[in-house]
Amino acid sequence: MDGKRSPGIVTLLVYLIAVSSLAGGLSGWIHATGAFTWLTGLNAPHWTPGYTLLNLIGLFIPAFVVIALWINQRAGAGMIHWLASGFIALFLIGLPVQIWLFFSTRDVSLGFVAALGMWVFTVFATWFAGRSSRPAGVLMWVPFAWQSLLLVLGFELMRLNTGGPLTAGIL
Repeated sequence: MDGKRSPGIVTLLVYLIAVSSLAGGLSGWIHATGAFTWLTGLNAPHWTPGYTLLNLIGLFIPAFVVIALWINQRAGAGMIHWLASGFIALFLIGLPVQIWLFFSTRDVSLGFVAALGMWVFTVFATWFAGRSSRPAGVLMWVPFAWQSLLLVLGFELMRLNTGGPLTAGIL
């Protein structure tokens, strides 16, 4: 985008407030519905960090994505910038959908499939962000690492808690 049309600091603040509100609301929903209690009752690998720490990190991950989106929008108006912005925005939409899917169904197998799908999408979003703007691509590595952890943790939860329909006969 050119200098007159690039999003300013107010746009970034609006993005951050919106994402923080959504993340806080989602976290509150998880605790209010008893899903957090369900999660702590699952068999987890011994290397799993505390779920409270995972929750806190998960609240900050969308901020990295929003800042990457904002940097990408300021970087230019070419087709690659529009594609990168679209992928980053879809990634932002996918984060709460993945969490909602896992906690509303309370199915570890479906949670793993959601984490796998988001991980694949994160690869593309990170690649497009990096092609569009190097700083935005660097910021997207943090959510990529987060999704990688969620993918491995989701697989381990599925493996240790076989009972979902996708693991019947597999493990």
